[in-house]
Parts: sequence; C-alpha cells; structure tokens
Amino acid sequence: MAVVGRYVELLSRCRGSGDARPIARIQAALITSGLLRGSVALHDALIRALASSGRPHAALPLYAHLLRAGLHPTPHTLPSLFKSLALSPAVPGARRLALAVHAHAVRLGLTGFLLVNNALIRVHAGLLGRLPDAHLLLRTSASVDASTFNTLITAHARAGRVADARSLFDEMPTRNVVSWSAMVNGYVQAGDGREALVVFSRMQDQGVCPDDTVLVGVLAACAQLGALEQGKWVHGYLKATCTRITVFLGTALVDMYAKCGEVQLGMEVFEGMKDKNVLTWTTMIKGLAMHGRGSDSLRLFSQMESLGIKPDDIAFIGALCACTHTGLVDKGRELFNSMVSRYGIKPKIEHYGCMVDLLARNGLLSEARDMVEKMPMKPDALIWGALMAGCRFHKNVELAEYVIRHWIELEPDKSGAYVLLANIYSASGRHASAREIRHVMRDKGVEKIPGCSNVEIKGVIHQFIVGDLSHPCIKDILTKWYEIDSRIRLEEGYIPDKKEVLLDIEEEEKEGALSRHSEKLAIAFALISTSDNTPIRIVKNLRVCQDCHHVTKLISKVFDITIVKPSEFVEYALGCLEQLADSGDHSARSVRDNLRVMVAGGDGTVGWVLGCLGELYVQNREPVPPVAVIPLGTGNDLSRSFGWGASFPFSWKAAAKRSLYKAILGPVSCLDSWHVVVSMPEEREEEQELNLPHSLRHLGECTFYDDGTAEGELPETILCFDGVFYNYFSIGMDAQVAYGFHQLRDEKPFLASGPLSNKLIYAGYTCKQGWFFTQCISDPELRGLTNIIRLSIKKMDSSEWEHIPVPSSVRAIVALNLHNYASGRNPWGTLKPEYLEKKGFVEAQSDDGLLEIFGLKQGWHASLVMVELISAKHIAQAAAIRLEIKGGQWRDAYMQMDGEPWKQPLSAEYSTFVDIKRVPYRSLIINGADR
Repeated sequence: MAVVGRYVELLSRCRGSGDARPIARIQAALITSGLLRGSVALHDALIRALASSGRPHAALPLYAHLLRAGLHPTPHTLPSLFKSLALSPAVPGARRLALAVHAHAVRLGLTGFLLVNNALIRVHAGLLGRLPDAHLLLRTSASVDASTFNTLITAHARAGRVADARSLFDEMPTRNVVSWSAMVNGYVQAGDGREALVVFSRMQDQGVCPDDTVLVGVLAACAQLGALEQGKWVHGYLKATCTRITVFLGTALVDMYAKCGEVQLGMEVFEGMKDKNVLTWTTMIKGLAMHGRGSDSLRLFSQMESLGIKPDDIAFIGALCACTHTGLVDKGRELFNSMVSRYGIKPKIEHYGCMVDLLARNGLLSEARDMVEKMPMKPDALIWGALMAGCRFHKNVELAEYVIRHWIELEPDKSGAYVLLANIYSASGRHASAREIRHVMRDKGVEKIPGCSNVEIKGVIHQFIVGDLSHPCIKDILTKWYEIDSRIRLEEGYIPDKKEVLLDIEEEEKEGALSRHSEKLAIAFALISTSDNTPIRIVKNLRVCQDCHHVTKLISKVFDITIVKPSEFVEYALGCLEQLADSGDHSARSVRDNLRVMVAGGDGTVGWVLGCLGELYVQNREPVPPVAVIPLGTGNDLSRSFGWGASFPFSWKAAAKRSLYKAILGPVSCLDSWHVVVSMPEEREEEQELNLPHSLRHLGECTFYDDGTAEGELPETILCFDGVFYNYFSIGMDAQVAYGFHQLRDEKPFLASGPLSNKLIYAGYTCKQGWFFTQCISDPELRGLTNIIRLSIKKMDSSEWEHIPVPSSVRAIVALNLHNYASGRNPWGTLKPEYLEKKGFVEAQSDDGLLEIFGLKQGWHASLVMVELISAKHIAQAAAIRLEIKGGQWRDAYMQMDGEPWKQPLSAEYSTFVDIKRVPYRSLIINGADR
C-alpha cells in the first residue's frame, strides 16, 4: 500500500501541467510491474491526471482496463472520466461511452453522490447536448449545490436559451461568484449587454466580490453597448484593488475601449500589458482598423510577426479588416496569399468574406464575384451581403439582382437582402422596382429589423428604437431635433435623402419617418443632456443609413461636437494621406509631399502645432509640412518675426486671401526648437497647487543626473515635465505679469474678446499692478530673482557648464530665440560689431542654435506702444541653459514660454532645475514677408 500511495502522490503532482508524457511513463511502469491491475486508487489517480493534461482522451481506455481487471469504479472515478469525455468530443464512440458509463453508475448506485450527479448533468448538457435529460437529472437528484445549477445555466446560455438560464438562476437557493459569472456571460453571449449590466449591478448590491471571469463579461457588455463610463469603472476598480491585469482582462479592456471609441486608451492598456497572447494582438489590430487607422493596424501586425508571435487565422481576419477599412487592396491580397504560403493556414469562409468586402468596397466587383464563385466552400449570407454592399455603393443593379437570388435562398425570412436591393433600385431611379420589393416583403411576411441606438449619459444607458416615442423626455427630444433640423438645413443646405424610407407613404411623411431614426433621437437626447464639450458615442445594432450618416457629419460641423487638436490633425489627416499614398494614389502622395499648414492663433497655438508636426521627424514620416500664420494672439512674436504681422487687421477678408496666397507661394525658413525640462522635488506642501500649461507634459518620476553643477540639496526622486518653445522662455516679473493677466482673462473673458482689447487690457492690467512704472531697484522683494541660486550656460561647441551671474539691476531673465521681441527689434538695441567680437558672440538668427539671454529692467516685455520705454541688459549667448532655483522668501517662481505662463511651486529644502537645450531637428515656417 505504501508503494501505491507514493505513485498516487506522484501522479497528483503531474495534474495541471499540460504535459502527458510523465504520466505516460508512470502508467507504463505501473502496467509492467502489475500494480495497476490490482488498484482502483491507481486507476483513479491516472484518470484524474490525464483529464487535466493535454491528452484527456488517453484516460478513456483506462476505464475499460479497470473493468477487465474485475475492479469497480468509485465516486472519485466517474467525475474525472466524464471530464475526459467532455474534453474529447471528437473521439469516436465518446458519446456511446458516456451513456454506457451513466448506465453503469446507475447499476452500481453511484448516482446518489453529488460529484457523480453533477458530472452526469455536465456531460448530458454539454457533450450529449440533451438539455431535457440534464433537467430531469437535476429534478430527481438527491442533493444539489451551486455547481449543479451553474452547469445547467452555462449550458442553456450556450444553447441560446438565456430565458431558461435566468429561470434556473432565480431558482437557485444559494449562488456563488461562478453563478453570477455564468449569468452575466450568458446575457453577453445572447447579445443582451443591458441585462448583463443589470445582473452585475444586482451582484454588487448583494456584496459578492467579482472575479476575473465576471469582469471580462462586464467589459464585453460595455463593449456591446458603448458604455464607456461603466467600462472605465471596471478599469478603475482593477487599479483600486491592485488586481493584476491578466491576459484575458487586458484583452477585454482593449476590446472595450476600442469599441467605445477610445482606441488610444486601448493602446495604452495594450502597451502596459506585460503578457500578451495572439488574441490580445489581434484585438488591438482590429481596434485600430475599425477606427480607420489601417496603417497603424498593419504596423502592429508586422511588429507581432517580428517578435516571433505566429499569427493565427483570427489575427489574419484583423489584418484583412484593416486593409478593408483603409482601402489597401494590394496589401490585402498579399496578406491573403501569405496565409498559405508563409504560415500554412488554410483560409476559412471569414477570410474570403474579408477579401470579398475589400474588393467590392473598392469597386472591383468582377474580381469579388469571381472569388465568390471559386471559393472552396459554399458562400454564406455574410459573403453575399458583402458583395451586395459593394453593389449598393457602386450602384451595380445587374450584379445586385444576381446576388439577391443566392442570398434569399439562404435567408428567405430575413430583411437584409430585400432592403439593400430596394435601396439600390431607389438610388438608380427604379422606384417601381423598389415598390415591388416592398410588396414582396409584405406578401412573404418579412419585416425589417428595427434600428436600435444606445447612448450613455452619466453612466446610464438610454435606448432608442426607430419610431418609438415612449422615452419620458420625448417632447424635449423632438423639440431639439426640430432645432437641429432647421440649423443643418439653413447653415449647411441639408436635404433629406428620402430614398432611404422603405415605406409606402406620402413624400411629406417620409421626412417625418427619417427624423424618427433611432440615432437621430439618440443624438438629440445627448445634446440636451450633456455639456458642450462632452463626446457623444452612439452604438447601433444595424448599419447606419446614408441619410443619418450625412446628418451626423453636418451636426458635428454645426454644433461643434468634435474639437480637433493639432496632434489629432497630424495623426488623422496626414495619416489618411499617407495611407492613400501607400495604396498607390499618386494625387495623395503629391498632396502629402507639398502640404502646407495655416495656423490661426497666437504664439502658443503656433508652437503647439509646430511641436505636433515635429513628432513626424521622430516617426521618420518626412517631409514635415511648413507652417504659415494668421496672428490672433496678444504678442504674436513668431508671426511678426516671419512677416505675418503683429495682429490680424480689421479688413480680415482681404487679409485672409493675401495670407493664403503667401502661404502657398512663400519661401520656407528654418526655426530652432528648444526643449525645456523642469525637474522638481516630488514632495510639495499640500496647499501648493501645480497647474502647468498644456505645452508642458508630465513625464512622471525620474532621477536627476548631477554633473557637478548643482549648488543646492538634491532630492532622491523628482517629478519631471517637458515641453518645447520656439521664441522665448522667461522667469521673473515678465512671467508674473503675464500670469496675472491670463488669470484675469480666464475669470472675465469678455474683457479680452479680440486682439486689440487683449492688448489694451494687458497694458492696463500691468500699469494697475504698478510693475511697469516702478523704478528699477535691487530690492529682492521687487525682483523675485533671488530664487535663482545658479545660472549656467554651455557655449557653442562646448560641453562644459559656465556659471553666469544674474545682474542685480534686472527683474526678469529671458532666453530669446528669435531676433526680435515684442517691439519688432532686439530689446537691447542693435549690437555693435565691436561688442560681438569682444564677447565672442555672433549676430542673432532664428536657426543659429543659440539663445540670447538678457534681463528686463522694467520686468516685462509689454506690447503695443509702451514697449519703447523698455530697457534691457544683454547678458550672454548660449547653446544650452540650466537654471537652479529654490524656495525661500518667494514660495513660487513665475515662468513663461511662448506666451504661456505658469506659477512654479518651489521647495525651501530642495532645488528645482530648468534645463534648456536645442531640439536636434529644426521646425519649418513659411516666410510671409512681401517680396
């Protein structure tokens, strides 16, 4: 018995490893020694180990061996045996063996044991597919537990009988987390995400802690509904509970974010995952594709291949979808062919569907038809639907009639084929044929699936069905829709596309029917329920009709639903041109190569756009478009320096035409970009608020590298922020007055509604503060530069830091890139050649790799006419600058770069550093000066 016990222990260690080879070696030893023939316990241990291995079917012959040895199974034998049978449905005779073992269990009286009974229910509901028999076993069982019900709930849900699954769930005397998981995932599989979230909410109310399986189901429900806020809640819950993001959780998060319209958040989750499988990569690839980022999607597919991850058939579906969304026909053909030639993957009907869709969308209808007719398998409804969609887009009536004959054979009772053909007839002017299709649908009793749109408002999902006026806010919704309809007609010339209405009603009534489409009701409700800048996400069960698609674009334009940032312009607009160029569109390539960008705004806006375009250098996406300027800000030093003027004139229409003409023909100049890194102690006093401008981004925690220049105490860890400026960086009262003005303008925006009022308020505010006319004295309380404990520079072609004293006569330090500042001239006047030679300086240029450092005696750089009163002191020229500042009498330092000021909190114990060095690449700006 001791020998048997050692073998049982050894086999228990092999369970769950997935490798069946050690188990096979032990089995061979037991058979050779004769120990197996006389021991039920060894049979049980072998069957259990094999059931948990990669070869569960190897356990099946052991049952016959046990019986031939004259031994009887125990209550521990049958559950593992049934598990092996359930995992081996393809083994010949598996179902017959399952029934035989059931009969044997009845004869031996083993069905009264809970584990055996649960295993029988599982095999009848799963392997045998006999749900009524599984129900009978449940009703006649001597004892049941949560596992008994869980098995049947899961089986009913998989069979599409979710109502029966819910009845069993409600009937359960006690539930565990598996029960809730089975019900949540059952609703998700049935496509009822709303009810899945209701069950999850009830689960939370009862205090049940969700596991990974439940949360994966909840995220899938959020993806179905577009419930971004609830999906974010799950992500926040995982962070708050320090739950490890497993491969399955991470993949579900990526899928949720992509389907809820936040693909970039999905990418952040994807990049942060330590472990990824093929499904994770595929999910991200498909997510990028559905958002039109086909090039990014295909780059990710190539990256997956380069990392040695072999794509499976699902990964190829994602890559082919990327080609479809971006029109990359040649790339699609290449991927389709590589499935067999490179990876030995036999294309399935889904892959043919992707190719037919790709070809049909791009007008290659003959080639798409040939592919359908030569497929090695019979085309299904999805294949014909993809070809039909191409016929509709390209108005090919003849091919559509060919398609409809085959499609209706497969789905005679579904409306999709009829609706598409009727739309094609209407678009081609064959209205009588379209009416005939409607009559056929009526005669056959075929009803169109009603459109259903979901919109999430403050975490609550609101559902709208076409023509349904039962929403409690329907009066307000219809009132809003009339406003929308009036505005898009008046401002954008909208005319309803009544061909989309497949109803035999009067023409006047068709407009009313169009206005009741579910997505229009959802958009109107969202507009009355959210603030101006809140994104609106609509999720619909059907393809959006052409009229609603057109209306949505007009609403976005008229109501300014979407705010496009420069980074989004670079990513989307240039990305679209590059995708078209990559697909062989020579016009797109020409536009991309010769593109010029016109920016309307002040120095901060122009700098923001230049910075976003500068990322193209990093991404090797040249050429980088040059930038022209319509000056709308307060200072506009950038625009003035390159001939675009100080502010936009009153005769703006004529000026706009002249500016556009200059933007097209003007020569391109180079402009140095300067990288700023602010390194500050991580710990700050609680009352100190850190409110940095958008031009600085947070880099997180980092370690400061001390090369011997620091004078003050250095913390172990620091917070780092970085940004780029193009004209100037300043510290002191120049930045302080700008900060105060910006605060005033934010509080009372009506005071500065245009360039002229901007300047007047700026000058008036400064005089009111007494900073402009104050005599220049060395009192630290009036200077604010005692924060600077060290100013260091590097000269051109030098790697050594040189200490520069801060003059006691100045109240602001400025590092200037351009050759003028505020007044259109050097603030220190024209530097004489003798002075330049003596100091070893050169004449300032915008692309010389040098910054001019000077001090302002009156403290600010001003604007308008008062600039003539400014006096400045030239200090140095530098290729790099380091400022070390520290708190003391002044608890904050005021800083500014290109018109964006901020208040920098300081520590009295540790130093804060500002490092400035030139960016390796130069920005391109169009010169608007008259030639």
